[in-house]
Formats: sequence, C-alpha cells, structure tokens
Amino acid sequence: MSPIFNHHALHGLPTHALEHLRETLRQSLGNADLQERERGNLHAALASVESVLRKRQAPPAPQPCAPSP
Repeated sequence: MSPIFNHHALHGLPTHALEHLRETLRQSLGNADLQERERGNLHAALASVESVLRKRQAPPAPQPCAPSP
C-alpha cells in the first residue's frame, strides 16, 4: 500500500479529508474483483484512517490537578 497510509501522514490530513478517504476505502472494499492481498491492504488502510479519526473525536484527557502551594 502507498506510504500515504502511515500514521504521520494521516495525522497531517484535515478531518474532512480523512472522512473522504475512509468512504473511498469502504467503497473500494466492495469491489468483487479485488485479490485477497489487495483486500487486506485496504482493510489495514481503513483501520489506520479510523484510528486517527477516533483519536480526534475522543474527549481530551483531563489535566492533572496542580499541587496546592
């Protein structure tokens, strides 16, 4: 699969681009002519995109309380 699907590149894309990429990957998986290796690569790419999107949608981690003076 193309290097575009590494986490560093995916984190640099805006959310709307990731959502578009996710939809494109889902549509590609519906192609009956895919070989098993291609299907596996598309599944891996889709999982990477969805992972980045989940991290962006997760609420921020709570900040630790500052110690009292």
